[in-house]
This record gives sequence, C-alpha cells and structure tokens, in this order.
Amino acid sequence: MAQLVILGSNVSALARGTFMLAFLGPMCIWLWAVFHTAGRASSKVVSSFWEWVFAASPAMAFTAGVAGWSTHNSPAAYAIFLSLFIGLAMAAKTLESADAANGSASIGRMLVTALLMYLFPIGVWVLRPKVLRVAQRANGATPVTD
Repeated sequence: MAQLVILGSNVSALARGTFMLAFLGPMCIWLWAVFHTAGRASSKVVSSFWEWVFAASPAMAFTAGVAGWSTHNSPAAYAIFLSLFIGLAMAAKTLESADAANGSASIGRMLVTALLMYLFPIGVWVLRPKVLRVAQRANGATPVTD
C-alpha cells in the first residue's frame, strides 16, 4: 500500500521506510499491548520469549522500504505478512483465553478476534470492553461489566 501511494514520486529511501513503518507500527504496538496484558491475566503461563514477533513486521517493513525492496508479491512481503499473522494469532489466542471462563477459547472466537485486530481501527473500538475487562483482571481488580 505504501508503494502505491508514493509510486512515481521522488522520495528518499528513509522517507519510504518511515512511511511503511507508520502503517504497521501502531497496529503491532497495539497487538503487543493486548498480548502482554492478556498474558498477565491468563491462568496459563505465557512465555515472553515470543514478544519479538510483534516488532518483526514493522522492522522488516522499514528495512524493505529503506533498501528499496519490492513489497508486491515478493519474499519480503511474505515475510512481513507471516510475522504479522503470527502476532495476530498469538494476541487473539491470549486475549480469548484470558477472557474465557475456563481459560480455553474456541477457534471461532479466536478467528473473529484476530480479524477484528487485523481491521485495526474497528477492532480497537469493538474489542475495547474485552481488553479493559482482561486488564482489570490482570491488575487484580474485579472486572466490571458494561
């Protein structure tokens, strides 16, 4: 998408990388925050080893933009999407498991949550009550229902 907007214009490599980072950065920060908060509230132990996955997509997008690599049907694009998909799946699974009463969520709930997280602006708005409920549980407070 970033290449479509700046295609044909004379921008520096650093500006191209920063432009690509601007789209993925906020989304991946939000995914990491949900993963981290839900992991604290989850009854299962969530390893913090995999938190680097949330930084991989923006880092690879920035690198691809600065290096001038194509992100149209290329290995760089596949690597960026794969790391984003893994981060989405991990955040959705952790959030749904932390919110479920028995600590285990269904595949359908995880898929819907991952789709909402992928549709970043809408997902923040729709998932906000669930994230706040899980955050209250992580802080030791009794969750308040809306």
